[in-house]
Amino acid sequence: MIRRLFVIGVLLTVIASAAVWKLFLFPSARTPQHADAIVMFVGGRGERLDTAVRLAQAGIADELVIPNGRKPGWSQANRLCRGGQRFTVHCPTPDPDNTRGEARAIAAVARQEGWRHLLLVTSTYHVTRARLLLSRCFDGQLDAARAGPGVSTVRYLSRMGHEVAGLAEAMVVRSC
Repeated sequence: MIRRLFVIGVLLTVIASAAVWKLFLFPSARTPQHADAIVMFVGGRGERLDTAVRLAQAGIADELVIPNGRKPGWSQANRLCRGGQRFTVHCPTPDPDNTRGEARAIAAVARQEGWRHLLLVTSTYHVTRARLLLSRCFDGQLDAARAGPGVSTVRYLSRMGHEVAGLAEAMVVRSC
């Protein structure tokens, strides 16, 4: 009996480790040569915005979407939302102000602009859930680029815990 429980425990540990590896540490990502727009999810502002701007400056897309980019206190995004760069920046206000709301706001801009191919930029640990939610709201081609976590290991682990809960919620609430 103890041996059987040990084997089950080892198997569950291996399965959980593989899931964490695939879903939160190394989710599939691909940066295309071109997309209609680069869209980002706001939670990890620094690393996500830096990556999105770098990709826009590299010419991957002439359009960038920054949900809540006009929010007070986010000076880098505020400057981008005012314009003045060689790419166009859209700064919708998500409702509700969470990942699902951001997916809805991004999809609304995509519909309005007629975009069919988006490059999603978000933190590595957030790619799986953000892609899932955005794919429920946007029916075009969706690629993802991982932005480094930009946080300490302890903070990264706590964010992964949040992502596990968020992904579970996204699996239950299947709407856009």
